[in-house]
Amino acid sequence: MNLPIKANGGLVARDATQSIQQDIMKADDLRAALVKEGDWQSLTWIVNEIRKVKADLDALVRECEENVAAMMPNKKETIDGLGVIERRTTSSRKWDSEGLLRHLVRSTLDPEGTGELHYENVLALIDKLKAALPLTGSLGWRVTPLKENGIDVDKWSETTYGRSNIQIIN
Repeated sequence: MNLPIKANGGLVARDATQSIQQDIMKADDLRAALVKEGDWQSLTWIVNEIRKVKADLDALVRECEENVAAMMPNKKETIDGLGVIERRTTSSRKWDSEGLLRHLVRSTLDPEGTGELHYENVLALIDKLKAALPLTGSLGWRVTPLKENGIDVDKWSETTYGRSNIQIIN
């Protein structure tokens, strides 16, 4: 494949995907013919093969996104004719929930360390727990309420970063 100069990146992309797009159109013509004939069995085989190709394309897109994200000089860049490109990285936290819960209970119920319990502190604990516990579909603690209560979330969790991807915003 002859690569044009850098400013013509769109031409490179079209050159790299033109044959794929042509094959998709051929597959769609075959699909229409099989539907017209009522040949659902052959069409099912085509679906199976297309899913394999889609998985390969998805893997190629992921690799390209990782490559672009790694090569981008800044988190957000603009490409003329394409738009704003933004690098994003997923992350997840592995929590020490038992330790964090003990700390939250102890620091809220007895903030001065006197051993005395006060009704207001019990109510405050309930409010803090309702704000920070995963009482949603997510099983992770809510970081913002914990930070608002002066808790260093990195002390109680381990962040794992996933793959990077890019978003093109037109």
